[in-house]
Amino acid sequence: MKQTTQLHDPYTVISFSRQLSNVCFYFRYRFQPRILSARDVKDRTTTTLLGASVRIPICISPTAAQYSVAPPKGDILTGLATLKEGSLMVLSSHADVTIENFASEVCPSDGVFWAQTYLFRDRRNTLHVVKNAERLGFRAIMVTVDSPTDFTATSGRSDVTAEHLDPTDRDSAPNIKFLHGKKRENRNYTEDEMWSGNSGAGEIETFCHPTWEDFYWLKSQTKLPIVIKGILSAHAAREAVKAGVGGILVSAHGGRQLEGSPASLDALVEVVDAVRGSNVEIYMDGGVRSGTDVLKALALGARAVFIGRPAIWGLAVNVRRYTILGIDIVTSVVSSICVHHRYTLNKGTVFS
Repeated sequence: MKQTTQLHDPYTVISFSRQLSNVCFYFRYRFQPRILSARDVKDRTTTTLLGASVRIPICISPTAAQYSVAPPKGDILTGLATLKEGSLMVLSSHADVTIENFASEVCPSDGVFWAQTYLFRDRRNTLHVVKNAERLGFRAIMVTVDSPTDFTATSGRSDVTAEHLDPTDRDSAPNIKFLHGKKRENRNYTEDEMWSGNSGAGEIETFCHPTWEDFYWLKSQTKLPIVIKGILSAHAAREAVKAGVGGILVSAHGGRQLEGSPASLDALVEVVDAVRGSNVEIYMDGGVRSGTDVLKALALGARAVFIGRPAIWGLAVNVRRYTILGIDIVTSVVSSICVHHRYTLNKGTVFS
């Protein structure tokens, strides 16, 4: 039996420490209680994201590997539960279901759904996601820009992906329709073919050093608003505003990309200040583990908070009900604190 990576492995510890910093940064902030001043307000957590109303400002980040924890329809179950909760979900371009099949079971036009894409090496892959998103009722495109190389290149470990490959024979990353310059063959592609080492077909397509020129090309291809994911600095935020984005997702990619990069919450205030006066909306993901974490991010200027790992954990434990249960619990905490501190959420901002 092949031995998996243990925590004492130095590279695993480095990766874990980056993820932990994303979580621990929330402890720097505390709530100051207001005594004998609580008030109840209806619809405390309702807000709008790019003009679409959501019941709660807690959304699902684009997250791959959902098939692995809830086969065979992890992404679809997440979508159905998100729809029921009145939240927002971003479908990953690395999902284990095609965007067409997802839409046939979830019906994005009935809720608030965005489609995520990378600036793939073969632009036809990007267009496949974008044009289907337009046709199927998705409301925005989210483009991930913080992954010029695979995270194993910056973590110093080249075999971490291979050690965690899913052994199932499902079709891996079916939304990547063009591989090595040719149309994908009509068969299932294994995880090993797509993601093993630095030679997998999916790796080559995804981690391809895109530039702002590629982003401007994408913007010319769609009328949907574009949200850029992976910004952690004021400079990059100002560039995104000039490029005409509709929103910025402040994100450290779960703490598994550039070694030594700031935690998302650490970068949030800087990014919010950089875009002040524009119409660009700011969101944040990374390290969110509770309702208090959500409210801290909102109080610091985020319009909404996105979660990835907690969604996967909930899916693994509770399958269909996970989002309903998990978001309900987090929302109840947010609502309780809003009452205690006389906060209401209005257009994504926390007022007292």
